[in-house]
Amino acid sequence: MYERNREAWPEHYLGAVSLTFDDGNHTQLERAVPMMEERGFRGTFYLCPKGEDYARILRPWVEVAANGHEIGNHSISHICSRNFSDDPNAKGLEGTTLEELEADIVEAERRLQEVVPATHRSFAYPCYQTWVGEGEQRQSYVPIIARHFIAGRSVGEYAFFNSPINCDLACLWCTPAEHMRSPEMNGLIERALTMGQWCVFTFHHIGGARLGTAEYEFEWLLDYLAQNRERVWVAPVATVAEYLIEMRREKGIRA
Repeated sequence: MYERNREAWPEHYLGAVSLTFDDGNHTQLERAVPMMEERGFRGTFYLCPKGEDYARILRPWVEVAANGHEIGNHSISHICSRNFSDDPNAKGLEGTTLEELEADIVEAERRLQEVVPATHRSFAYPCYQTWVGEGEQRQSYVPIIARHFIAGRSVGEYAFFNSPINCDLACLWCTPAEHMRSPEMNGLIERALTMGQWCVFTFHHIGGARLGTAEYEFEWLLDYLAQNRERVWVAPVATVAEYLIEMRREKGIRA
């Protein structure tokens, strides 16, 4: 079982891990980036280039990108469900059209390309939500992401990951890691390796915060990955997606 998955990975790897980070807060720059680089790892940082001074906001990430990390697109408005609000006039995804959302995402990409250009970039669905409208009018915007990006990161079933053969690159499953302990994260990686799959973690703050992961837990995760670097391919989302597209092409599997 899972032999095709395990055979899909390069060299001696049993599976892949991508460390992804949402919203571009200071703890990612001050803690996550140096801790990862110390061990030779690179991740994906999903940013929202908001406001007229977006170039200034993005400036600290130029060096991060130059060092090999992926700077991903997280839209400008970071619009999520209005269910988070008690305002009866809240718009949210329920009151947004596909055209409005695509315009927002395309403008975010224009701003990112201006400051942090990239050949391929992945997208992270804000709040992991992949739709607009409500009820009978609800529609997926996954096709928009498939049109503009090499991959898109949503959320998936706990303890299940992305098959290199069968995952939808435009709607990847991820594992939110907020408040998760390192033994749990390490165990999830081992499960992914057993299935020959791609585990994508999502982090927000590294340190104390509502969506925080304790710094020492993150450090222990990195140490585990460093100790197992011969078995685990740690790479940004776009890098793994590029590899899978080519691998599927060579094996005659749907792209």
